[in-house]
This record gives sequence, C-alpha cells and structure tokens, in this order.
Amino acid sequence: MFTDCYCTQFRRASNALTRIYDDALRPAGLRITQFSLLRALGRLGEATSTQLAVEVALDRTTISRNVKLLVDAGWVDVKEAADKRERVLLLNRAGRKVIADATPHWAKAQKQVEQGTDKFLRTPSSGQLLQALEGLQDAAGGAEAR
Repeated sequence: MFTDCYCTQFRRASNALTRIYDDALRPAGLRITQFSLLRALGRLGEATSTQLAVEVALDRTTISRNVKLLVDAGWVDVKEAADKRERVLLLNRAGRKVIADATPHWAKAQKQVEQGTDKFLRTPSSGQLLQALEGLQDAAGGAEAR
C-alpha cells in the first residue's frame, strides 16, 4: 500500500533490505546484524561496546545482546578495559574467517539491492545510493548519528 510518508517508506525498505541480506547470508550461518558487527570490529581493530554502538548506529542494548552471540560463537574475544565498566571487544581469527566466508553471500545481496535501484538512479547505484543514505544520516544529526 502506497504512502507518501518518507518514514514509513524507509521502514518498509529497511525491513526489505534486512530480508535480502539475511536470506543471502543464511548459507554462511549469519544474519546481517552479526555480519555488520563483525565487519565493524574488523574496521575498528578493537572497540568497547559503546564505540561499536556508535560505529554501527545501534543502541547499547541491541549491541550487548548481539555481541554476546558473537562471543558465544567464538568469533569475538573480550578483554577488560581500563574502565572496569567496559569490555574491549576484539575480532579473532575465527571471526575473520567467518567474514571471509560470508563476504561472497553479502556481495550477492549488495548486487540484488543495486539491481533493484539502478533503474531509478542516473549513475551506478552503489555510489549514488550510499551518498543519499549518508545525506539522510547527516540530516538526522550529523556525524554523531553514524
């Protein structure tokens, strides 16, 4: 059903994107939330839950629940931080292997999304679509929203 509400349309699109990526990553035994967190840890090297939450723009409760799954799966190691209220998360060798094994499945989802948006964009969708999404994040509060 059509609505002219951007928020409703973006929520619907977000749910559709999640299904595309989850379906593509299923053979690798991952969901997009797990894959995204693993990749973020790979980019950061090591991070506290708070730093990881900022990197992936999720609240700390969601991060804690999902990080526990990654730790329990043996993909992320935990060490104590200087601040005893925080833990430092590190992607380990098994986590890097999971990312490498899952990346072709993720790329398949990326391609599916690009093919679904190409007809609406004048340039290759990967660049233009990412720029539009970055602009939306900036509109919501600048870099700290990311």
